[in-house]
Amino acid sequence: MLPRKESWRSSAAAIAPNAISPPAPVCTHCTSPNVVWEEMSGRATLYSYVITTSPWPMWETTGPTSVATIALEEGPRLLSTVVDCEQSPTTLLIDMPLTATWRKFGDGPKLLCFHPAGETA
Repeated sequence: MLPRKESWRSSAAAIAPNAISPPAPVCTHCTSPNVVWEEMSGRATLYSYVITTSPWPMWETTGPTSVATIALEEGPRLLSTVVDCEQSPTTLLIDMPLTATWRKFGDGPKLLCFHPAGETA
């Protein structure tokens, strides 16, 4: 099996390049059926979050862990987690710049996560 490139794409209208989330065959902004797949930049900001002290057992990690709404530079928002930093309100700041990274939790596949911009994953 070939290794999978750690990147992701989303659909966008060819005439109005707003990323569509979730990806769809028709643009949700302009209803154009002329949709293309675009590579996401990986740049985002923290829109909102909660901190859980009891993460899912399948994550094979100890708490606390953030469950965050991430605002992608391309427009859509998605749920993820912020990694590589302290999970506290003094560290997780609304509008803080984030960068996408892929993280393996337990035996499952790698998941899209985000870490503070400028930090190495």
